[in-house]
Amino acid sequence: MVEDLWPGNIAESNLVTPLAILREQAALLGEKTKQLVRGEVDTQTVGSLLVHHFHVAAPTLNYRYELFTAQHNVNFYPLVVRHKNENVSVKDEAEFKEKLKAVLADQHTVNVVHSILAQVRT
Repeated sequence: MVEDLWPGNIAESNLVTPLAILREQAALLGEKTKQLVRGEVDTQTVGSLLVHHFHVAAPTLNYRYELFTAQHNVNFYPLVVRHKNENVSVKDEAEFKEKLKAVLADQHTVNVVHSILAQVRT
């Protein structure tokens, strides 16, 4: 008989991943622009890191613009956000959401979305 040495709660988790947060925000951009401009998140592994690339995309133009990246190890935090060639380390989920809100409200981000919308509507 095989002896199970795993704890009983090993499959229970209520953690919210950075990827889930990014995907929520990506979906909201699509909703706000009637799907003319969407957020897209691609994830790749680099060694032991997970790197999430957040793009602003115009599907009708087959165009994507990388707005920022977020990278972390298996434990999520600290996480590093790279935006406009600057790296910022965030220590927890609350700080990540605060930084993400600042990036999404940044004038550069607004300009990118407006420019892509103008191209799509032309």
